[in-house]
Amino acid sequence: MRFELNEYTRQLTDNEILDDISAVAKKLNTDYISIRTYKEHGKYSQTSIKGHFGTWKNALTLVGLRTERTSSELKLISDTDYFEDLRRVASLIGKDTVPYEEYKKHGKYSSANIFNRFGKWGFALENAGLNSTGFSKDKITEQHCFDEIERIWILLGRQPTTTDIIKNKLSIYSIDTYKRRFGGWRKALEAFVRYVNDNDTNSTISENETSYNDSDMHSFLNAENNAKHDNNIEITYCNQRHKTSRNITVGLRFKVLKRDNFKCCACGASPAKAPSIELHIDHIIPWSKGGETTIDNLQTLCSECNLGKSDLL
Repeated sequence: MRFELNEYTRQLTDNEILDDISAVAKKLNTDYISIRTYKEHGKYSQTSIKGHFGTWKNALTLVGLRTERTSSELKLISDTDYFEDLRRVASLIGKDTVPYEEYKKHGKYSSANIFNRFGKWGFALENAGLNSTGFSKDKITEQHCFDEIERIWILLGRQPTTTDIIKNKLSIYSIDTYKRRFGGWRKALEAFVRYVNDNDTNSTISENETSYNDSDMHSFLNAENNAKHDNNIEITYCNQRHKTSRNITVGLRFKVLKRDNFKCCACGASPAKAPSIELHIDHIIPWSKGGETTIDNLQTLCSECNLGKSDLL
């Protein structure tokens, strides 16, 4: 037996694949074809298409076809079709479950459409006879999303975009997490704005309540102790009454940061320029001197400037 090289295979071009997709669409007289339909009528494999264009949607876009099914077309996909494809992908990846992101890579259908059909990814897996992924998207609460949006907003010094989430990967959560929780990225931002506005007012302190600053109380206790040894020392401690709580609400904090353009008011330091910069919210008139927790009496300082600021007016 002679040892020989395999027959030379000519490199497949992008245009050859796109022309064949277009020909299948024309043959079927439709402006949308699924990868499943193409595999039945087309010349080339799903692997070749993925290697050339990354995703089936990208290929459809280049051909000028629709990339999404209509609602009436989605209804034609039965629950059984979804379950069979989930089991196929599970077998393909060699697991008894199918993570959401894995199905996006290997599935015939849209993972978002499966989620919309069954409400929960785990429910679709269960009905397909597969195990849970062990990670529930429901564990990511609205508060988790709001905290992450705030972190990214402060880091960038501006309103985050889908590009920041998808391409730049600044979020610890995927764009699909925000879509599932709020219905879309824009709706997630709108919910965050409502959250900030609903939490921008500090609770008031009751008329009979007296609030003491920790350093004031420490000074008072020292003075009282010293007085035991010196009867000539007159103890004077003025109760500092406040209309607002010393603690700054999440909404008020974010509004101060946004007003100050997410920069230190003293030195101009910003996380957008140096991610290691940590921003604090500071009372301009110190709380111990009677300053209230209102937006006009608050400013943004970096950690260094805040720690170096004295309690003196």
